[in-house]
Amino acid sequence: MDFINKAWTQIVDVFKGLTPGTRIAAGLLAAGVVVGLFYLFQYRTTLSNEYLLGGRPFVAEELTKAEAAFAKAGLSHSEVVEGGRIKIPQGKKDLYLAALAESNALPVDFYKYLDEAAKSDNPFSSSKSLEFKKSNAKQKELALIISRMRGIASATVQYDEAAKGGPRGDLSRTAMVAVKPLAGELDADQVKAIRSIVASAYAGLDRNNISITDTESGHTYGGIGADGTAIGEESAYASAKRTAERIFKQKISDHLQGWISGAIVNVNVELSPELQNTVQEVKLDTKPIAVESSATTKETVSKNGGTGGRPGATSNGVVQGNKGMALTEEATGSESTTNETTEKTRNQPGYMVKHTETPGHIPTKVTAAIQIPASHFVRIWNNRNPVAAGQPAKPPDVAQLDQIKQLELKGIEDAVRNLIPPVPQGTNQYPQLTVAIYEDIPSTPIAVPTFSALALDYLGESWRTIGMIAVGLVSLVMLRGMIRGGAPTPVADAVAAPRLAAQEVDEEEAEEQPVETVLRRKFDAGGPNLKQELQLLVKEDPDAAAAILRNWIGDAA
Repeated sequence: MDFINKAWTQIVDVFKGLTPGTRIAAGLLAAGVVVGLFYLFQYRTTLSNEYLLGGRPFVAEELTKAEAAFAKAGLSHSEVVEGGRIKIPQGKKDLYLAALAESNALPVDFYKYLDEAAKSDNPFSSSKSLEFKKSNAKQKELALIISRMRGIASATVQYDEAAKGGPRGDLSRTAMVAVKPLAGELDADQVKAIRSIVASAYAGLDRNNISITDTESGHTYGGIGADGTAIGEESAYASAKRTAERIFKQKISDHLQGWISGAIVNVNVELSPELQNTVQEVKLDTKPIAVESSATTKETVSKNGGTGGRPGATSNGVVQGNKGMALTEEATGSESTTNETTEKTRNQPGYMVKHTETPGHIPTKVTAAIQIPASHFVRIWNNRNPVAAGQPAKPPDVAQLDQIKQLELKGIEDAVRNLIPPVPQGTNQYPQLTVAIYEDIPSTPIAVPTFSALALDYLGESWRTIGMIAVGLVSLVMLRGMIRGGAPTPVADAVAAPRLAAQEVDEEEAEEQPVETVLRRKFDAGGPNLKQELQLLVKEDPDAAAAILRNWIGDAA
């Protein structure tokens, strides 16, 4: 604490000893130093960035609106990084969020459009107006959902329906989706996912009536109708062919990139033209099979009559009056039983029916063209013939290099042959593969930046910082020099005390005393050395100093 008090006292004393002009200049320099340091600190603070909205990714449309809002608000230190995230200066989040809110450019969240459509409902709105608002909001929500998918930058959805006519009043529903991928083209999985999202959002919408357009490549992915014909410009055969070629190309490329760098692979696939293939095979059996059999059995019993009794009514059982009947013996005879069985059988030849159903557009022939860089074989030769340390590199032997080429090309053909569908047995398997060599021109190596280039780049990026540091240092040096120049020196203090004492003497007596006597009296009182006194005396009174020197020179002579 004492050190601070002493330092402050010294600064105050020094400031009081300055002339008014020196005080003004020192104050201006101090203000310049403070302003420069503040600006330097403020500029350095802007280099420390943070993510806006916690690193939430922005789609392309949202980024455009956000950048326009920042430009309108005069905020120029934002930066868009990979993934659609925005970096802003540390501690400036409130300014950037306010700029987005004022321009209505805040990122859209799910259900926002539907909520806004619901809020706009009022008793005076017509049913058609409300239906249009809800339909428009639903299309925007679907576009937002699709744009948040992997690899999609932005999307637009359009849906329409029209009456087909007829007594039932059926509707024809169609949808169009325009998609901008982040890189490359849409793949089959993305197209399928987009169709599923849109078809699930509208009841009764057939996914085959959804057309998807890649705005980057201009390719349109149409659906397939119930009759198998393509809808729009899309062909089922072309779509299946492109998908199969991509799969085989990726498979071969993944296999070769393990040991061959720079291999070029192209594949052509031929498909079966049928959409669906159904085969029914019937095989007959030479042994007949009974398909129907029946049996009938009939039994017949017969009896022969015996000898008759006496003729007449009485003997024949005719009763006349009250006369009692006479008992006679029953006639006896022979009895026979007959059994008759009938069987019917219907036979037909046996057979076996085999029903086979396979999907259409299956690969029937796959051909591949592969290009191998010549540097690949040179690298193999160099690995087999290493150069000793300190020895110059030797060129590869031509004969050995040719042998390496033959072996490598044969190995590539054998490896790729197992990745494509087999050919019929007994045919040459290699005409489907073409493996050639191309001369890869070595690219010019990137020059290492020199120290001067790095220094210039650093100066170009940090010239504000370096300039403010230089201004601050120069201001401090100038302020120090002015303070030291205006501060009283110890010599002046030593001379000032006798001078104040001499001023108390009567002016007449002081005028009568010679300057040399006064100077010698100062020396006797323990004043400064002669050189310092002469310097001060020459500065204040050159004539008196010249007189003293003349007297001293005369005395010495």
